[in-house]
Amino acid sequence: MSIWKVEPDVKVVNEMHANTVVSQLGIQFTEIGEDFVRGTMPVDGRTRQPMGLLHGGATVVLAETLASDARPGPAEVSTR
Repeated sequence: MSIWKVEPDVKVVNEMHANTVVSQLGIQFTEIGEDFVRGTMPVDGRTRQPMGLLHGGATVVLAETLASDARPGPAEVSTR
C-alpha cells in the first residue's frame, strides 16, 4: 500500500531542488517507492572535511532532505 497521496516523480522532485543547498551538494533523488525515498550524494570537495572525510553536516543535509521530501505525501495534518 502506497504512502503517497499523489504519485511522486523523481525528475520533478530533483527539479524542485534546483538552486538550493540540495543541488549545490550534488544530492540526487534516485528512486521513490510505495513507502520510501532513496537518494545519493557525492563525497567530493563540496562534502568533505579538510581531513578528507565526509562532513557530518553534509550527512545531516542528505538525511533531512530525504526525510522532508518523504513527509509531505504521507503526513496527516492534525486538526487538534
